[in-house]
Amino acid sequence: MAIDAHAHIFTTGIIENIAQKTAMVKRLCLETDQAPERIGVTTLENTMKSVNIEACLILPTAKAEHINKINSTFLEIAKKSDRIYTAGTLHPDYPYNRDELVRFKNQGIRGIKLCSFSQGFILNSPKTINLFDMIREENRNNGCQFFIILDTFYTADIFFGTADTYNTTPAIFGDIVRSYPEIKFIGAHMGGLDAPFKEICGHLRSSENFYLDTSNAAHTLTKNQFVQLLKQHGPEHIAFGTDWPWFGYQSEIDLIHSLLESAGFSEVQKAAVFRNNIAKLLGIDEN
Repeated sequence: MAIDAHAHIFTTGIIENIAQKTAMVKRLCLETDQAPERIGVTTLENTMKSVNIEACLILPTAKAEHINKINSTFLEIAKKSDRIYTAGTLHPDYPYNRDELVRFKNQGIRGIKLCSFSQGFILNSPKTINLFDMIREENRNNGCQFFIILDTFYTADIFFGTADTYNTTPAIFGDIVRSYPEIKFIGAHMGGLDAPFKEICGHLRSSENFYLDTSNAAHTLTKNQFVQLLKQHGPEHIAFGTDWPWFGYQSEIDLIHSLLESAGFSEVQKAAVFRNNIAKLLGIDEN
């Protein structure tokens, strides 16, 4: 059994827009030709069933003015499915983040997805630090177990025309992880999609509160680089992710399995990567 820690619900328009960025598609090896066949909740659920995927975590993001609406939409999707879990999303400029955190706690949502380049904020700005402080306070004082999934795309400014100050770099990310030991962080795409490998290794050091998800990274890193990160962070801090719909399930399972083999992971350690680490963060086995 496996749990996908990194999946998306995209519209046809989003896929078409990304497909037009041919240089980026080639650089990231995105399966834009197959992605339109993977649109929709029903398709996602049916595909998971066909390859024995127990569950997946879908990851919303939004600009500040749409936070409440997007969270409500994704909550409804998760409520109607026995296989789909959802993260919530917040924004440093959203004035009601505290209310959203209360809603997340009441609805059993633990994951919080942030994407600095698409949401348009600076990861280490005072407003963002205030947001991290708020999440830490909820974990410390109110018994919450919020964790943050932080998207990473080192060259987002080049391909999306966003400000380079909005990029999540390994250096900034690493500083934040070390500053907030009370919050667990997942670095999407093995911590630094399209980032220089030396920066990933140098700044994103192994830590009790830091995890990597495998989404996309096996297509952009070399085999040796990927295996080095597996060994550096260890099987208890890696989570299987597909980046659905950009990549399909069976091919990603086979690819990641082969890389875990190359890292010398045992069957118990593979189970941690494919299921148990994210299940623990989500609280799936607690009831």
